[in-house]
Amino acid sequence: MDYARHLSGRLRRTITGPMWHGPSLREALQGMNAADAVEHPIRSMKTVWEIVLHVTARAERARLRMDGLALEEPTPEEDWPPIPIPCTADAWEDSQVRMANAYRSMAVRVCEVMSSGFLKVVEQQSYNIATMADGVAEHGAYHAGQIVMLRKEIRPRRRTGTSLSDLMW
Repeated sequence: MDYARHLSGRLRRTITGPMWHGPSLREALQGMNAADAVEHPIRSMKTVWEIVLHVTARAERARLRMDGLALEEPTPEEDWPPIPIPCTADAWEDSQVRMANAYRSMAVRVCEVMSSGFLKVVEQQSYNIATMADGVAEHGAYHAGQIVMLRKEIRPRRRTGTSLSDLMW
């Protein structure tokens, strides 16, 4: 049970922090508005909003797999859901709440599953539930880093109208 509590804590901290290596997803998103979230400052990267929807989709899919659902790998549209139109402040807030809820739900489920087979192999996969849950936490941390990079490009762009990536390409 100690490992389950540890992993559950990692999943929660991926959203809320503190994390030793950098900001959590919520910390990385702090103060961003819908207009910032749809900016595309680095052409080769997704937008912040797309990343939020992506990590949410992956966490929700992992939780369903924890419940024994045999899910195939997601389609590109499932893996990278489209940004809601119109891109309102309420839709942006809803996307962030859904992301936090997906990670919270998974954190709770990790502790529940511990007694019934934490090391059970996930249906149609080659890894166990513990590895999958650990991967969801790592996935969120990875994308929090991307969000930080995007934010650094959005701020100068807003002031000058261009970004470093615009000048490079």
